[in-house]
Amino acid sequence: MTPKQAHDITRDNAGNAIGQATGNVKTATDAGPAGTSYQLSADLLATRTTGQWHDGTGPATGITSIEIDSRKCCAGSLFIALPGATADGHEFIGAAARNGAVAALVAKPDANIALPQLVVTDVAVALDALGTETRTAHAAAGGQLVGITGSVGKTGSKEMLAHLLCRTPGSTGCVASRASFNNHLGVPLTLSLLPDARSDTGVAPAVQEMGMNAAGEISQLSRMARPDVAVITCIADSHAGFFSSLADIAAAKAEIFDGMSPDGIAILNRDDEFFDDLAARARAAGITRIKTFGTHEQADYRLVSTTAVAAGQQITARLGDRDVEFILGMRSAHWAQNAMAVLATIDALGLDAAESAQNLHDFNDLPGRGAMSTGRFAKLGITLIDDSYNAGPRSMQAALASLHSAAPQILVLSDMLELGDASAAAHTALAPPILALRPRVVITIGDEMARMASNLPCLAASHHHADTPAAAISILHKLVCDGDTIFIKGSLGSGAWRVARAVLDAFSEAGPETAGDTISAT
Repeated sequence: MTPKQAHDITRDNAGNAIGQATGNVKTATDAGPAGTSYQLSADLLATRTTGQWHDGTGPATGITSIEIDSRKCCAGSLFIALPGATADGHEFIGAAARNGAVAALVAKPDANIALPQLVVTDVAVALDALGTETRTAHAAAGGQLVGITGSVGKTGSKEMLAHLLCRTPGSTGCVASRASFNNHLGVPLTLSLLPDARSDTGVAPAVQEMGMNAAGEISQLSRMARPDVAVITCIADSHAGFFSSLADIAAAKAEIFDGMSPDGIAILNRDDEFFDDLAARARAAGITRIKTFGTHEQADYRLVSTTAVAAGQQITARLGDRDVEFILGMRSAHWAQNAMAVLATIDALGLDAAESAQNLHDFNDLPGRGAMSTGRFAKLGITLIDDSYNAGPRSMQAALASLHSAAPQILVLSDMLELGDASAAAHTALAPPILALRPRVVITIGDEMARMASNLPCLAASHHHADTPAAAISILHKLVCDGDTIFIKGSLGSGAWRVARAVLDAFSEAGPETAGDTISAT
């Protein structure tokens, strides 16, 4: 197995942020459900966006994918020319055409480019309309949609659910949001790819992650996607910098109920301190069917026990009225909790959760989420535990706790961001689990991590601070020893992923030795 690449934030070439990329993981096809092909006609595109074809001419062939980044266009692509933070997508229409795009959605047609262009008043509004209308057709054909939100565990749960839907008997596969396409651009882009007609095996369900940085954002996404099933993984302080309290975060996450019909199903964490509040908000939205997961004795989908095994975790669970045992390929206890949420969702979709659980044995090795790989870095054989996808207080604590069975010699830790006034305390709280691992080297990136480490005299000999990820890579080159295990984690914006990418790039250049288990948490 080749080591997977570290993630980056997903942006188009106009600078629009869509979410976070997870490397080259693929749980369902990027353009349509597993086992099917996506096809959108020129006439239907014009109808759903209320656009007009420039010169009256649409593409001669059907559209088979939709891209907002001209660099990702290929034969059959529709390029959506969004204005962005650093450039205007209209500047890249020609590049999209050269890469194989068959049409472009534009507000300003360029007559000098030989590419069919559908002209609309506002490209972003047209993308919203395309997503909304396609989801309406998907629902009319019988397609269900699962919306997933929460402070941590959104993308991991989405990937796990998509993994199962592509393997569970009786399932028609699924369309899952690419990477973490979870915002005002990523959601309509995913919805635009939904199948809108029933095949011989039915209509593939959709799995859509929903994220936010402010109150009101998830409400807008939910009204667009109209979930049949809504999952809230947990409430934590990952967004503390944007909200005054955890209660406000819970209220913002509960906006996922705003687009649901009364016959929808809410899936909630019974262990969460905001469970009662979230359940009340679901009922206030008219949703009476509430399923619960967790370790709580009253949870409908209850995690009874976990045992570490070579392949991951041996899970004992109570799924409704059935006792089930299965292997989960991920090792952290947080993944076992995610599995309960996902199996509750499988049941809500009318599939057999107990049978589906048996397909979790090969759910492992997600890029940036604890994927373990071994190769050569600085001409030395080392093992990388890449948990650099993102970090918050809860996920960082869980990740460090998961390392005790094979403590790494080197920790590379970058700041946890968006914590506001809670930041200093959250970073200080990392000291005990770091000390318990007794690492030989601790490399920090960012002011908060530096302060945490510098206040620990016992770390003085092992602590090395880097002002930038590039400096951290240089330090790592100098201090790594043959046979070391390196653990890397931090928030996306603080750059730990760049260090992981450098190590993985070195692995690729030298040729991978092995890549295998995942041993950390979301």
